[in-house]
Parts: sequence; C-alpha cells; structure tokens
Amino acid sequence: MRFLVFASLFFVSASVWAFPENVRHGYFSCTACHVSPSGGGALTPYGRSLSNELMSTWGSTKVSGFLFSNPEDESKIQWLRQQIYLRGVQTYRNTPKVEKAKFIPMQADYEVGADFEKFAIISTFGYRANDSSQDLKEFFSRRHYALYRFTDQVVGRIGKFMQSFGLNGPDHVTATRRGLGWDQGSESYNLEMNYIGESFNQTLTLISNSPEEKSVKKDQGVSLNSSYFWKNNSRLGLSAYQGRQSDYDRIVFGPYATISITEKLFVNSEFFLQDKTLKTDSSHQRGYATFSRLGYEAVKGLTPFIQFDRSYLDNSDRNTQFDSYGVGAQWLPYPHFDLMIFVGKEKSYMQEATDFSWLMLNVYL
Repeated sequence: MRFLVFASLFFVSASVWAFPENVRHGYFSCTACHVSPSGGGALTPYGRSLSNELMSTWGSTKVSGFLFSNPEDESKIQWLRQQIYLRGVQTYRNTPKVEKAKFIPMQADYEVGADFEKFAIISTFGYRANDSSQDLKEFFSRRHYALYRFTDQVVGRIGKFMQSFGLNGPDHVTATRRGLGWDQGSESYNLEMNYIGESFNQTLTLISNSPEEKSVKKDQGVSLNSSYFWKNNSRLGLSAYQGRQSDYDRIVFGPYATISITEKLFVNSEFFLQDKTLKTDSSHQRGYATFSRLGYEAVKGLTPFIQFDRSYLDNSDRNTQFDSYGVGAQWLPYPHFDLMIFVGKEKSYMQEATDFSWLMLNVYL
C-alpha cells in the first residue's frame, strides 16, 4: 500500500446539499424539505420531520427540530428557520516517505432566516480557515439570499449560493464536483429563476463573482438545470453551463439521473462533457467527468453502495485522467446524524493505484 488515507472524519450538515435519492419516495421537488428551490441548506419543519420518518433508523419526530426540539411545536415561531453546521477533517497518510495524521477544522456555521408564504430570507454566519495554520479565524457568510414565490410554480432567488447543476449531491469531492471546479466553498453571487412543476423542474441561474473574495477566481456565466419526474420514483435531468474567467471560457453539459430499479435499489449517475477554450492561444481542452453510485437500502437508514468516479478533462493529455472507485455504506442512525464509510482506490495515469478509506460524519443541529 503506497498511499493510505486511513480515516477522514467530517462534521458538516448533510442538508448543505439535498439527498437526490429521496426521489425514490416520490419527493421530486426539493421545496418539500428545503427553503431553497434547488435543495440543500435550511430545512422546513416538514423536512425536519422527514429526517426521522423516512431517513433515520431510530429516533423520534419530536427531537428532529433545531437542537433536538419538536419541529411541529405550535409554541415556536413558525416562520423561523435555523440550523448549526460543524465540520472538521481527521486525516492519516502512510507512504514510503511519510506517515502523518492531522486534524483540520473546516467549518463552523450558523444558518438563520425567516420563511413566510411568499418571501424568505436566509443567511449563514461562521468561520473558516484563512492561513496555513488552518485555524477557523476568518468570520464570513458562506451563503445568503432572498427568495420570492411569485406563484406555487415560479420562484425567484438572488444572493450568494451554489448554482443548481446536476444531482446537487452532498459529495463535493467527486469528479463531477471538485473535478469541475465546484468544490465546497465555491458559492457565487447569483440571480436564479425556478419553475417547479408536478413533472418538470427548470432552473436558470445567472452567475457573478463574489465581491468580498477578489483574490479567488470564480466563473461568471449562466447555467440551466432541467429535470423530469419519471414513473413517480425516478428523476432524469440535463444540465448546461457556460462560464468564463480572464484566461479561459468553458462549456459544461450533460445528463444526470436518479433511477429507482426497485423500491430499495437505486442508481445516482451523472456524465458531463467540458470544452475549455484558453484565451492565450485559443486552444481547446476537451474532456469529461462522471460519477455513479449504485445503492441498496438494506434496512431503514442503512444503504451499502458501490461507486465509480472518473475525470479526463483534456483528451489530448493523459495526465489529466483520474479514477476513483470502491465500496461503502451510508447510515443515518438518528435525526441530525449521517455516517458514511468508504474504502477504495484512486489512480492517475502512469501511477500505481492508491488505496484509501474514509469515515464521514455529517451533523446538523
């Protein structure tokens, strides 16, 4: 074993993203559980209750609210939405040259907002690392936005958040997230319009830079995310994206899907082509990124899976090829907690496969 990541322990809200596989249970629209039309972030009281009724092995709806409270308590302020997110990572590496264990605090956020019948405003407040020490010292807002529901089907949003694209799953390190430059922390300032129908969803996003992060290069552009509710338990989608920076233009597009093979067995998959044009010499870097996971809910809340990722973002340069594959299991034992373990291999071109494993814990309060 030339390289081993023995364990990675995360403390982060699973609701930062949506759970796309919930479409198996007939939840096509993300707004059933989230304030955001594209999913993720602040949960509604119904979404809080669903974490126990549908997703957790044990627990009670009465403790699925903020800080283990009852989300349906009529004495509470019903328009208030709030959550706490904590995240850190513990790594262990063992190579012929070095053996090293390190804990890195990564996130400490509080999300709060008001959600009324027509209007909602949401913001996070927290800390992040801003120097080589990796300590959480810099106060900032990871996302904040205002939302208006013109009708039950048409919703507009403006502010800082992640654009809707593909599955919008929780795994930000996959080839279709990190590989395409949409890692954790890559939120931008956007203007978004959504159509939320019974069978079709459409999201158009105009993307701008973040004025408070001038040192960080991010795309400006536009994205379109469309999906169709198929057979009342599956989602078929198509995403397109056009972005630009000072040194390149790029287009990313392709299909994605969550397909329920049986009541318990499902596939999450997406495949995106990218065409990047370098402005220095007008040359093209053409390639693709793909992610697939086959999961089976063995018992309520416990889902073993197999997974494959590949990125090959420049088909004229084999050094850009990267594969990751392995087996794992996701377990939601109790409302507010989500554990995932994964054991697999990573392989780059002209390099031997690397063994790695990680243990992830998601917590939202």
